[in-house]
Amino acid sequence: MSEPSFRHLSSTPRSGSARAGATAWEAAFATYYVDLCEYVLRFVGSGAAAEDVVHDLFLQLWDTPDQDHLSRPYLFVAARNRALKYLRHRRVVAAWIERASYEEPPMADSPEDECLRRELDDAVRRAIAELPGRCREIFVLHRRDELSYQEIAARLGLSLGTVKSQMWRATVRLKQRLTPYLATSSPRTDRPSYQLL
Repeated sequence: MSEPSFRHLSSTPRSGSARAGATAWEAAFATYYVDLCEYVLRFVGSGAAAEDVVHDLFLQLWDTPDQDHLSRPYLFVAARNRALKYLRHRRVVAAWIERASYEEPPMADSPEDECLRRELDDAVRRAIAELPGRCREIFVLHRRDELSYQEIAARLGLSLGTVKSQMWRATVRLKQRLTPYLATSSPRTDRPSYQLL
C-alpha cells in the first residue's frame, strides 16, 4: 500500500491578517503542515485522520499567543501526542461498539407499560399544576428550562435562599402526591433500588 502524499495540501498562506502573531502561525503552517501530516500518518494509518489531527493542532495553536509553540520540536511532539490520543479514543470507541453488540436490545413496552406511563405522566402534570404559583414557576424554570438557582433568582428578582426553599417545597409536595404512583407492590430484582431521603 502506498502512503498518501500531502504535498498538494501545502498552499501559500493568506496575508494581511490583523491578528498579532498570525504571520508566525501562517509561516509555521506553511513550513510544517505537510511534514506533520506525514509524521502523524505513520501513527494513525489514515490520511484523513492524520490531516484531522494536524488541523486540530494548528487550530489550538491559533489562539495561543506564545510563539515558542510554533517551533519544530514542539510541533512534532504535540502532533505525536495528539496522534496517540486519537488512537486511544479510537480504541475506546471500538470497545464500546463491541460491548453494545453483545447487549440485548431493550424489550418493547407492553400495552400495560404504556398505559402506566401515560397515567404517571398525567399524574406528574396534575401535581405540578397544583403547586402554589411561585413554587411551580421556580420548579418549572429549574427542571424544564434547566436554569440554575442563581439564574432563576436573577430572573425573578428573588434571593437564592428563596429559590432553594421553594424548590425544596416543590420536591416535598411532588413526592407526597406521586408516592402512590411510584410505589411498587413487589420489589424488582432486575434494577437497583434507591431510597429517597
